[in-house]
Amino acid sequence: MRMNGKLDRSQRRRCKGFSTLELLMVMFVSLVIAAMAIPGFNQVQRTLRISGDVRNLNGAINQAKLMAAADFTRARLYIDLGADNVNTFHVDVWNNANGCWQVVGDLSNPCLVRGVSPVQYLSPGVSFGTSGVAAPPPNTQSNGIQQAPTCFHTHGNGLGTVSATACITFNSRGIPILPLNGVPYSNDAVYITDGRQVYAVTVGLTGLSQVWAISANGNGHWYRK
Repeated sequence: MRMNGKLDRSQRRRCKGFSTLELLMVMFVSLVIAAMAIPGFNQVQRTLRISGDVRNLNGAINQAKLMAAADFTRARLYIDLGADNVNTFHVDVWNNANGCWQVVGDLSNPCLVRGVSPVQYLSPGVSFGTSGVAAPPPNTQSNGIQQAPTCFHTHGNGLGTVSATACITFNSRGIPILPLNGVPYSNDAVYITDGRQVYAVTVGLTGLSQVWAISANGNGHWYRK
């Protein structure tokens, strides 16, 4: 049989590619969809970052409380607000043998070495602060919204405070205390923000921690997470 070398009209239509106009239309629709999706993705990413950081801080607070009780000593969450490594934190345990604070996980130094001992960083775009929010979460800080008390070099004020820091300190019974004199303290809190949201972890007199959130513009109310 003789094969016809010419393609009929329907075959030629099937072999035909996309026109330039069709490609441009597909690209335009794709760009519109991307423009609508990117802001939502960025918001989800910001929320995941700050919520992950507040969970880490809450976990570190509870770690310090448990380690203080387990080792029958003092332990603390040390927050750097600009002293050495801004927007970092770590857990310290009081080393009775050496008479100093020791960073949990620091295998090289028996005592805290500022700027050298390992720290944990907040996520990019997240920092310690309140973004202008004026009031603390309800039934928490009776002395107004503020970070935890300044850290001390040792127990009490023998060597003074470490400026631009905040510490949530627990005694051997897992009770939050003032670093200065060891008196039980009910106004501990740590605040972080990404400029749009503010998250907080507050610690009551019994050592129970709670996680809160609020819009950074001050509208709305604190709510439990």
